[in-house]
Amino acid sequence: MPLFMDIASDSVNKVNEELCGDNVEVRINDESIIVVLADGLGSGVKANILSTLTSTITATMLEEKMTIQDVLETLEATLPECQVRKLAYSTFTIVQIFRNRMAYIVEFDNPPLVFIRDGEVLNLRRRKMEFQEKAIYEAMIVIEKGDVLAFFSDGVIHAGIGNCLNFGWEWDEAADYVLARTYEDKRAKDISMALIDTCYQLYGEEPGDDTTVAVIRAEERKYLTIFTGPPLDQSRDSEIKKLLDLAKGKKIVCGGTAGNIVAREYDEEIKIDLSTMSEEVPPIGRMKSIDLVTEGVLTIQETVRLIEAYLNNEVGSEIFKVKNAAAILANYLINESTNIDIIMGNSINPAHQNPDFPEALSSKWRITQKLISLLEKFNKDIHIIYI
Repeated sequence: MPLFMDIASDSVNKVNEELCGDNVEVRINDESIIVVLADGLGSGVKANILSTLTSTITATMLEEKMTIQDVLETLEATLPECQVRKLAYSTFTIVQIFRNRMAYIVEFDNPPLVFIRDGEVLNLRRRKMEFQEKAIYEAMIVIEKGDVLAFFSDGVIHAGIGNCLNFGWEWDEAADYVLARTYEDKRAKDISMALIDTCYQLYGEEPGDDTTVAVIRAEERKYLTIFTGPPLDQSRDSEIKKLLDLAKGKKIVCGGTAGNIVAREYDEEIKIDLSTMSEEVPPIGRMKSIDLVTEGVLTIQETVRLIEAYLNNEVGSEIFKVKNAAAILANYLINESTNIDIIMGNSINPAHQNPDFPEALSSKWRITQKLISLLEKFNKDIHIIYI
């Protein structure tokens, strides 16, 4: 089984600009994971167009198994030319990681990628190639568990120029900062968020350049199964136990009726943990055979709110340490799992949706779909089992 790639990116716009001149494109398929970070010439709308075109074209062509030479020729022919500087220009970093753990890295005019393994920043063996009198660098490495790859636009190494640093935040310092975050076993999102926040402060909260960070962290796969909602046909309750018995990794049950079914099928009692009582959501329950039991819609709604806030940099990873049902569930989903099976009761299948469904059922369907959508943004491998 291939390693799981925890991927995250964060940006801040140049001061007074509504659009970011950098763009990150992520593509995931059965053969590889492709992450492209592009930095368009200048800032604002033009830079945004350049970087978006560059990252989208590059990711699409690599997904179609075209060569880097094909990509470069297409970019050269496609990117609009700046009328002032007479340049069609966007720098970029490409990381493509295949199922066999081989990573292909291409860099053009962005700061060098930071590669961390076993607590050290390692130098990549880069091969220089020429294209239209421009230097492009390629590298190939085999990814191992725990490896971290961080790459960024030049807004990172320019941070602090003219403010608190004479020459900006140089590459070595940025690399050491990323390295320090890996000692704390942080997720990719925590690392990218911390790096961007530090750059923002170095700029005196008025960034002089668009600043973007992308981070990839390799880890072992961790499995989790959630059962939410009873089957429409009560005679199928026994199938839930069979599915949970076959499930790998952690097991979670969301919903009062769902909890009662599992307790009956396992002939166990749910014990309420009153220490997790909060104003936002009901407390969790505990069972010998299940890792976590929670209430349904209210807890999932609050879990969605917490994960969304984390994704949008409104809260940090400390949110997962709060002792209530939603924070505990969010921690399992974000930090303790990579592959998530969701057993959806009530036969809640998109093909079966109709306006006659009860409001409670429709509400649970909508909020569960929003949760799934958020988890997919963290590259989680989601599999839904309808019953």
